[in-house]
Amino acid sequence: MRHLLILMMILIPGWGYSQSSQFSAAFKSLVNGEPILYAKVTNSNGESLLTNVDGLVTIFYEPESEITISHLVYDTLRITPSEFEGREDLVFYLQPRTYDLREVKFSILGDRSLFDRKFVSNNLGKSDEEKVREKLRIIEMKKELIGLDRSAQGGVVLGSPITYLYDRFSKSGRERREYAMLLAKDKQRKENGKKFDNFVVSTLTSFKDEELARFKIFCSFHPSFIEMVDELTLYYEILRCRTEFIEKEY
Repeated sequence: MRHLLILMMILIPGWGYSQSSQFSAAFKSLVNGEPILYAKVTNSNGESLLTNVDGLVTIFYEPESEITISHLVYDTLRITPSEFEGREDLVFYLQPRTYDLREVKFSILGDRSLFDRKFVSNNLGKSDEEKVREKLRIIEMKKELIGLDRSAQGGVVLGSPITYLYDRFSKSGRERREYAMLLAKDKQRKENGKKFDNFVVSTLTSFKDEELARFKIFCSFHPSFIEMVDELTLYYEILRCRTEFIEKEY
C-alpha cells in the first residue's frame, strides 16, 4: 500500500504536466527595445516566474487559459498562449506606465486671503518675485550712480545726479522715455515708407498705375524687414521680386 501511494504521487503530477504546454517568449520595452528584467509572468494556476536579463521566460499553461505579465513600471499585459502555438522566438513589447500628477496646494489655514483676514492686519508682504525685481532695481540704480559719478569726474554730466536719477527711474521719467520711443518709431516708419514708396518702386520696375499697385500687393515686404535692411539690399529684393511677378503675371 505504501509503495502504491508513492507511485501515485509520482505519476499524478506527471500526468498533470502532460496536459499542459510550455510557453516561451521574450518581453521588451516599447520605448527602446531593451529586454525587461523581472517582469512577473503568472499562469492560470497561480504559478509565477520572472523574466531574466534577456527578458526571456518559460512557463507552463493550460489550454485556452490566459497568462498575465505585470511589472512595476510597465502596463499589465494578458495573452492567451494557445493563440501562438507553433511560433518560435516570440517577442512582446510592454508599454511603460505614465502617471498624470495633478498639482495640489494644501493648507490647514485655507486661502491666503482668508489667512490675512484672520491673523494679520495687512497682508503677508511682497512676493518673492516682487522682492527680486526690487533688488534688481536697486542694483541697477547703484550701477547708474557709479557710472554717473565716473562721468561727472570726467566732466561729462551736467546737472544734479538726483535729477538724473529721478528722470531715469520715476514714473514721469518712464513716460517721457516711452513717448520718445514712440516718436522714434514713428520717424522710422516714415523713413521706411520713403525707402519703399511708389517713386522708388516705379523707378526700379518701370511699372505704372494699376500694374504698380498689383506689384506692391504681390511684393509686400514686412515692415520689420524694410527697417532692418539697407537700401541696396531692399532694391535688390525689389528687382528679384519683379522677376517673380513677371513670371506669374505674364
